[in-house]
Amino acid sequence: MKASSTRQQIIKVAAELFAHNGVRRTTMEAIATAAGRGRRTVYMYFSDKAEIYNAVVEMEIDHIIRSLKNTLANDGTLAEMLHSYAFERYKGINSLLRHNPLLVRDFAQSHNRIERLRERLNNDELQIVTPFFEKVITTQEQEMRGTPELLAVTFMNMLRGNDRILLSKNNSEEATLHLDIACEIFMKGIFK
Repeated sequence: MKASSTRQQIIKVAAELFAHNGVRRTTMEAIATAAGRGRRTVYMYFSDKAEIYNAVVEMEIDHIIRSLKNTLANDGTLAEMLHSYAFERYKGINSLLRHNPLLVRDFAQSHNRIERLRERLNNDELQIVTPFFEKVITTQEQEMRGTPELLAVTFMNMLRGNDRILLSKNNSEEATLHLDIACEIFMKGIFK
């Protein structure tokens, strides 16, 4: 088995164990056993459980980011694209919530160990959304307020403000309503 597939198998197994048992109750031994590997093999790829945990969260973030990139690669009006992005982001976080609630709880509660990874998600999203707004500004007939960076940060902050609703209440109806309103308010405010 290739080294990258062994590493990925360890991450996948760890994600399942963390989701079912929690991070604290999951041991390196349990991860090795579930992956069908010895502890030494696991330690060849990861120095400790925290490093595996970070890899699991990064895997989840990568999944969400891929989906968001694909969404902005589609065609549509500006309003349609922003709504599509907002709802795809919502679906990604909601999916994470359903299949791995313990990771999401850490993500929502701003644990120090997750803060660096949350920042990575924010930065990755801005690297997707900023070029989108660069393209929009050059193709719009109406003049827009702000730079692509400012528009991207503002839009992302409006979306992130709704994360707590979804994560704390798991209330998809309320979260959907808030996303609609956020997109509408953003659209009304960006044109001069």
